[in-house]
Amino acid sequence: MKQILIIFLVFITVSSCKKLDSLNANVKDASSVPGEALFNGATRAFLNQMFTVNVNNNNTQLFVQYFAETTYPQESQYDMVTRTIPAAHMNALYRNTLMNYKEATRVLKATSIVGLTQQQRDNQLAIIEIMSVFAWSNIFETFGDMPYDEALDYNIPNPKYDDGLTKYKDLISRLDAAIAKLDPAYAGMGAGYDNIFGGEIDGTAKWIKFANTLKLRMGLMLSDVSTEAAFVKTTIESAAPNVFNDPITSKTTGDKFAMSYLPDSPNQNPFYTELVVSGRSDYVTTSTYVDALNAVNDPRRDGFMWTKIDGVYKGGSQGEPNSYGASSHMNNALLKPTDEVVLMDYTETEFLLAEAAERGFAIDGSAEIHYNNAITSSIKYWGGTDAQAAAYLAQPAVAYATATGTWRQKIGTQAWFAYYLRGFTAWTSWRRLDYPRLYAPEDHVQDVNGVPVRYIYPVSEQTLNTASYTVAAAAIGGDKAETRLFWDKGPENYDSSYK
Repeated sequence: MKQILIIFLVFITVSSCKKLDSLNANVKDASSVPGEALFNGATRAFLNQMFTVNVNNNNTQLFVQYFAETTYPQESQYDMVTRTIPAAHMNALYRNTLMNYKEATRVLKATSIVGLTQQQRDNQLAIIEIMSVFAWSNIFETFGDMPYDEALDYNIPNPKYDDGLTKYKDLISRLDAAIAKLDPAYAGMGAGYDNIFGGEIDGTAKWIKFANTLKLRMGLMLSDVSTEAAFVKTTIESAAPNVFNDPITSKTTGDKFAMSYLPDSPNQNPFYTELVVSGRSDYVTTSTYVDALNAVNDPRRDGFMWTKIDGVYKGGSQGEPNSYGASSHMNNALLKPTDEVVLMDYTETEFLLAEAAERGFAIDGSAEIHYNNAITSSIKYWGGTDAQAAAYLAQPAVAYATATGTWRQKIGTQAWFAYYLRGFTAWTSWRRLDYPRLYAPEDHVQDVNGVPVRYIYPVSEQTLNTASYTVAAAAIGGDKAETRLFWDKGPENYDSSYK
């Protein structure tokens, strides 16, 4: 009897443990995530980081002087230490973007292609690779030398930094391979998983255009590096015939890499999240930008801004506290939860082609034609008409033949106008072309003597990855905001400290 009782108690105990174990099971969340969904989430994370105006994450709108701050001007004064913006950007791209792209690739390769063709699976992998290249290119353009070969590996907590130029060229080779793999006769991620080009067959052709547009831009990024002339020529001239070429005639037409958001949190437009949901009034447009637009009667002002002061658009002072009510600010019509963000489009493509023509590369069309196309496209995207575009281009201060300065000044200034709200795009264009002339506010932080041309390395790297950090900082010429990077070798570099 005693033995029977012991056996019975053991049985109850084991059964009870099994029942209790079941309480730990998560029955609400998926136990595995499809590769397509990982791609979708990583792309959303990437775009959110590229377009957020949260001062803890992305200050490029302030660097290119689209916005000035109201109550707290420290970020307009280039403080990248108190708020750890470089670390936030690095984490967003390495951890939230590239790591998820890497996992999406792993999952797709390990998943049966039942219901798909091998060509569609190859397209999916190529699309992930294209977006990975874009994210990596931003890292090297932003910081300089960065971990690459040993990055994204949990087994290497202190990765070495790799040479920016060498790895940037490797990225272009990776992009070439991804383009070659894309088959326009087959779909990509499939409906519901590609919020950029839709995921079906017609979207694959757009991915090919986008990848070539990215390749064109990356080639131009190296065009002032004298040792890379042959490589750059091949890169640009092979990309140019296959880039975005469908003109934009409104916000809903033409070639563009854009993503629209959803009405509800957490999938709302980042501008809406930071400027409406937050309930804060932290930004106004700057006098630097507004005065330049006013000087040429730019027809996009009504689309860009809201609130005239005494009948005119008026900007605030960069690097100083400003009154929200005394300056024009971002157009409220742009602050909707579902609005799109544009990473790259026909407008940018035409500015890039104008630059390529001036640099002497063999492309179709003159610099003037592409310049005019870019400006017209931008004006019509922002609600303008053909007549307004023609009138704007007819002004001597705007017309390509008569506008002031070199081709760098003409293209650089008009690109700056057109890239409104696209902080990283505008900052990269400004650094490459050195126009328009932007100057640091008088009250900039003491150790940043000019408008930043790079993000400093995250302060955490100095303590957590000291040896690699020390080598990298020395290799690029010093971990300073004004250290020009491997690609920033233009002939018109200038002193952007307070004038």
